[in-house]
Amino acid sequence: MRADKSVSKVVREILDQDPSLVHELQQRKTAQREIAKKIKTQLIDGGSFREKDPVKLEGNVAVAITRYLKKLRKQQEELLGVKLVHSVLKKGTTEVTDGLKHYKIIFQKETNIHALMEIILQQLEREDISSAYLNLNSIELYVKKMSEKSFLSEMASVKTVDTQKLQNSLSLLKLMLPKEAQEIPGILAHVSSLLADQAISIYDTMVQHSDHLVIIFVINEQHASKARDILLKLNNEMSDQ
Repeated sequence: MRADKSVSKVVREILDQDPSLVHELQQRKTAQREIAKKIKTQLIDGGSFREKDPVKLEGNVAVAITRYLKKLRKQQEELLGVKLVHSVLKKGTTEVTDGLKHYKIIFQKETNIHALMEIILQQLEREDISSAYLNLNSIELYVKKMSEKSFLSEMASVKTVDTQKLQNSLSLLKLMLPKEAQEIPGILAHVSSLLADQAISIYDTMVQHSDHLVIIFVINEQHASKARDILLKLNNEMSDQ
């Protein structure tokens, strides 16, 4: 044993090299004390820890074993979580809508909100706009490029509203998952990290709950094809597992 190693590090190395010990620790709660004694004896016989108080050394070994098992449980739980996320992602479908522009409609107290909402609902039904969400005194939405002219014309018919374009050339990356996905944590974070790892910035994110879980990522249009390929490749890899 090298004298410059801590008790904790040496215990980790012993457990990493002996899966049967780890299995025993996981299967029998009473095993920790006897294994701590066994490792203590091993450390003393090895010479590096011969000068240490045997009682204190055994306590240090027991603490190191507890920490090792705690970290191992966390890793196993994380792995199980990733498997659950993967299992539901392979049941999903991906859809990309290009050529979108982000608009913000700011309204006043005297604005005819009813007339404004009727126009927006009609455009949603016609799919001239892809998504809309209401803020305290404004509505933000994504307008399709081919419908932009008619959208601006209809907005101009509503008094006391200020229509502002916030962003050009966006795409919606829509991930449609089965309803069961709503009960599995980590899906949004997992997909976001996949995109971030490939330097794809997310402009906005929306989540819709209905018969399906729909996650919508708003990204720069120039990254749309790459983003779609990432998700399709992920699905294919998971289907082959």
